[in-house]
Amino acid sequence: MLYFGSEWLVRGGKGLALRLGVTPFVIGLTVLAFGSSAPEAITSIVSTDTPDIIIGNVVGSNIANVGLAIGIAAIVGPMAAKYNSMRIEIITMLIASVGLFILGFFNFINWIEGIILISLLFVFLFFVFKKKSNDEEGQEAYVEEVTPETLSTPILIILVVVGLVALYFGARFFIDGARDLAVLIGVPDLIIGLIVVAIGTSLPELCISVLAARRGEADMAVANIVGSNIFNIMFVLGIGSLLVDVPVSESVLYFHLPVMLLLSVVMFLMVRFRNKIDRMSGVLLVGIYMGYIAVIALVPGLMI
Repeated sequence: MLYFGSEWLVRGGKGLALRLGVTPFVIGLTVLAFGSSAPEAITSIVSTDTPDIIIGNVVGSNIANVGLAIGIAAIVGPMAAKYNSMRIEIITMLIASVGLFILGFFNFINWIEGIILISLLFVFLFFVFKKKSNDEEGQEAYVEEVTPETLSTPILIILVVVGLVALYFGARFFIDGARDLAVLIGVPDLIIGLIVVAIGTSLPELCISVLAARRGEADMAVANIVGSNIFNIMFVLGIGSLLVDVPVSESVLYFHLPVMLLLSVVMFLMVRFRNKIDRMSGVLLVGIYMGYIAVIALVPGLMI
C-alpha cells in the first residue's frame, strides 16, 4: 500500500499539474520530490504515539537511501553523476545532515524547529527554481520522469485520493505491525524505526534508483536519493515534530547520526571528485551499511 499509494499519488498529482499548465520542471521539483518521501511523511504523521519511530525512520531512511539504494544501484549499473548539475542539492543534503546532528544536542526536536525545517525546505525549493529555471542542463534531473498524462481529469483525481488513502492505511498497518513485532521480539521502537520501517519506506527510492541505473539514467538515480534525503530531514521530520516532540537519544546522537553523516560525506566526495559512482564505490556503500547493521546487532546499547 505504501509503494502503490506513492506511485498513484505521484501519477495523479503529476497529471493534474500538467492539466493546470504547470511546467514539467516545477512538477519534477515538487510533485515527484514530495511523492518519493510520501511514505516517510505519512509514517511520521501516524507515529505520534511512538516518536522514537519518527527519528528512527528519518535517520534510518537516509542511511538506507545511500548505503542500500545508491550502493545497490551502482553495483547493478555504474553511474556517472555530474557534480555541476547537482551541486546545490548535494551541498544542501550535507548542510541538512549537519544541521540535524546539531539539533540532536538539544535532546528533543519540537514544533519550533519543525517550522524552521519546513521553512528552510521552501527556501531551498525557491532557490533551486530561481537558479535552474533557465538552465536546461540543471532541469534534467527534475523533468526526465515528467511525461504528458493521457488519463482524464476525474481519473487523475481518483488516483490522488486513492493514493493518499492507501498511503495512510499502509503506514498505519505498517507501524502497528512493526510496533507489535518490536514487543514480540523485545526490540525497542527506535531500532524498528531505524531498520524495519526505514527500509520499508525507502523501497520506492530503492526501486527507482535501481531501475534508473539499469536504464543508464544515472543522474536521475542519484538526484532522486539526494532529494529524498533533503525532504526526509526538512519535511518528514518537520511534520513529525509539529505533531509531537521528537526525542533524540544518545545512541542516535553519537552513533546513528554520525553514520548518516559518514555516508552523506562519502557520497558527496564520490560525486565531487570523481563525477561517478562505480561498482567498487557501490560495494563500499553497501559494506558500510552492512557494517552498521552488524554493530547494532553486537552492541545492545545502540538500540535505545
